[in-house]
Amino acid sequence: MDITGQWYNELGSSLLIQEVQNGYVQGIYSTAVSSQGCAQGNFSVVGVTDTDSGGQAVAFSVVWQNDQSSCKSVTAWSGQVVDDQINAFWLLTLETDPTENWQSTMIGQDVFTRSQPQAEGIATKQRLLRRPHP
Repeated sequence: MDITGQWYNELGSSLLIQEVQNGYVQGIYSTAVSSQGCAQGNFSVVGVTDTDSGGQAVAFSVVWQNDQSSCKSVTAWSGQVVDDQINAFWLLTLETDPTENWQSTMIGQDVFTRSQPQAEGIATKQRLLRRPHP
């Protein structure tokens, strides 16, 4: 399956997969949410997949640092492509004081589709969340 192109999660964040070559993924991520308002602008995406050889697995990550932001955190997604959706769990790890390492990593799930979600759907999903990732 060709996974290149534009994807959106249920909160309106944007994942542009620019290239898949020999199992490696490159792209750009723009978040629609940020727990501290830190993650502004576009962020590089790197990852791996077996979709270019007939599989469904995909994993990618973002370091929340660019010319506009330095959030001292990273998010990694891992999942699979099914029915033209990327269903993935994410781990967000924030820099913390060593005595607070127990709270440095959060987990959640995203469903990426090719269609940008409508504002009312985003608002409903945001009300259900405890704490969004960057």
